[in-house]
Amino acid sequence: MVADEIRADARRRCSEETAFATGSPLAVPFRIGETEVPNRVGLAPMAGVTCGAYRRHLKAHGVGLVTTEMVSAYGLLYRNVRTGEYLDFSPEERPLAVQLFGDTPEVMAKAAEIVLSRAMVPDILDINMGCPVRKVVKTGAGAALLEDPRRAVSLAAAVVGVAAQAGVPVTAKLRSGPRPGERVAVDLAPRLEEVGIEGLGLHPRAASEHYRGKADHGVTAAVVEAVSIPVMVSGDINSVDVGLAVVRSTGAAAVMLARGVLGDPWLVGALLSGRSGPRPSLAEVIEELCRLLTLVAEEKGRRRAASWIRKFLSWYLRPAGVDTTLIEQLRAIDDVEALDGALRALV
Repeated sequence: MVADEIRADARRRCSEETAFATGSPLAVPFRIGETEVPNRVGLAPMAGVTCGAYRRHLKAHGVGLVTTEMVSAYGLLYRNVRTGEYLDFSPEERPLAVQLFGDTPEVMAKAAEIVLSRAMVPDILDINMGCPVRKVVKTGAGAALLEDPRRAVSLAAAVVGVAAQAGVPVTAKLRSGPRPGERVAVDLAPRLEEVGIEGLGLHPRAASEHYRGKADHGVTAAVVEAVSIPVMVSGDINSVDVGLAVVRSTGAAAVMLARGVLGDPWLVGALLSGRSGPRPSLAEVIEELCRLLTLVAEEKGRRRAASWIRKFLSWYLRPAGVDTTLIEQLRAIDDVEALDGALRALV
C-alpha cells in the first residue's frame, strides 16, 4: 500500500511538472472520491458514439476519463441484452464511468446493484440528470429531474447508498435548468454534494435549448463556487483557447469533450499540451479513420461497423477538404474491407 501511494504521488508530481512546463492546467491529475483520474480532459457520454471502440480510440489520444453511453436502469432490470452490452469495457479504458438514467430512487438503486455485481466494476457511477431528449425526459428521467429537485436528491442518495458498499464514487450530470434563465443546477449542486455525490458534470445550457445558442459558463462558475467537489464542464469546448479559458475563468476541475472532439481526436493532445497544432493532413485523417474502423469491426462485426462509422465520415473528412458527394459515396459502402480500401484510395 505504501509503495502504491509513493508511485501515485510520483505520477502526480510528474504530471504537475508537465503541466507547469506546458502551461496547461489540464495535464494535472485529480480525484473523484478515491478514483484518481490521470488528467483533466474527459470524454462525455454520447448516445450512438461512445462505444468501447470509440472510448479506446480517444484513450489512445490521452483522454483521462471516459464514460459509457447512457444506460437505461429499466433496461438493466428487464435484462435487455443490448442494454447489458453497454456495460462491457476493457481494462485499458480505466478509469471509466458508467452512466445510468432512470426516474425513481428504487429503480436506480437496483440498477446500480446490477452494475456493481458484475465481474468488471466501473471506477465511477454517473447519474444522468441532464439529457434533454424527449424519449428520456417523458419517462421522468434525464433533464426531467431538474423539474423535481427533491426527487433528484433522493435518487442520488439511493445510488450513493448502494455504491458506497462497493467503494465506488457517484457523480451526476446536470444541465443549467429546464428552460433558459433558470439556474436550477446552482441550487441543486450543493444538495447533491450533501447526500454523497463526489463530482458533477455540467453542460450549462437549458434542457429546452438542446444544443442551440451558447453555453453559459457563468452558470459553471456559480456551480463551482457552490460546491467543494470537482465540477467537469462541457459545452462549446472545441479548441484549446476555449477549453483553457473556460477552466481558468470558472475554476472547473476538468473539461468533458463531446461534439467538439467528433472528427478531431487531436484536440485531446492539444488541450493536454496547452498548444494548438496544425490541422492534420488528409493522409493522417484517413489513417485515423481506418484505425477507428478496425477497432469498431473487432467489437461489432464487419457490417455493423460499416454502418456505425457512417456518421463519422463527414466529421473527419469534410474539414480535410473531401467533397460531400464523395463522402456520400463512401457512406453507401456496407463492408469494412471495401470501405477501408476506398478510404485509403483517397490519398
